[in-house]
Amino acid sequence: MTIRLARPSLALLLGLGLLAGCQVQTDNAKTSSASTASSASASPTVATVNGEVITQADLEAYRKMRAGQMPNVNLSNKALVEELVDMRLLEQAAVKEGMADKPQVKAQVEQSRANILIQALLRDKFGSQKYSDAELKKQYDQLAAQASQREYKASHILLKTEAEAKKVIEQLNKGANFAELAKKDSIAPSAPKGGELGWFTAQTMVAPFSQAVEKLKKGEYTKTPVHTRFGWHVILLQDTRKTNPPPFDQVKSRIRAMLTQQAIQKYVQDLRDKAKIKIDTPAPAANTTGTTPPAVSTASGK
Repeated sequence: MTIRLARPSLALLLGLGLLAGCQVQTDNAKTSSASTASSASASPTVATVNGEVITQADLEAYRKMRAGQMPNVNLSNKALVEELVDMRLLEQAAVKEGMADKPQVKAQVEQSRANILIQALLRDKFGSQKYSDAELKKQYDQLAAQASQREYKASHILLKTEAEAKKVIEQLNKGANFAELAKKDSIAPSAPKGGELGWFTAQTMVAPFSQAVEKLKKGEYTKTPVHTRFGWHVILLQDTRKTNPPPFDQVKSRIRAMLTQQAIQKYVQDLRDKAKIKIDTPAPAANTTGTTPPAVSTASGK
């Protein structure tokens, strides 16, 4: 049973990791002495780099991030602090070289800050969301009913013309072997396998093909050629089966994640409904010069 989330981009926000231990700065990466003193008083100092403090809280956040990136590598406190020192030195060098004043870098820093704030907000509001087994089972039953469908196992012989297809059907009517005819006459990629397509659902095939298969009984082939954009088909239905969804316990965690995603989506929609939103035409990207930009659109609320 496949569970689809409404907005993958929002689901992705739940999984955003803390960005590589770099301290996000919003004032063009200049650290004031007041903020440094405040950080030091809030958490013990583990290192000082050119007057800038690295605290125990910085170390713990970095340790967590590194554990997520490399769960099988266990670094000592000393090694982690040394990495933080190197990173702080590189950060200071970047500021000295004017990297923080570059428009593109400013935008990336602001985006990083936004991602971390969004992650913190969603974790605070939805990270401890609880659902009873009854709620999860109710959702499971609805999804299971939708997921349960019939699958077909069939073979086909694809030909260029209707006349050729009719000739194949005449041979089948006289007792010819379907697989042998497919290997000899079919122009489909499945010809070397005797025309076998394996198991599929009606939704995965073009409409004329699916409709013809659904009308067949097990062991029957189409008595008239079936026309699709690929050519003319003669189809043999080998078997059918009904798919069963996986057990409830196997997908419970995915259903919980889906319900949480739905709650996030509702929260975002509520924010949109209360907001005044105006979307202007963005400038064309550098590699899309000459393309027609999207039309100006405005939105208020929804």
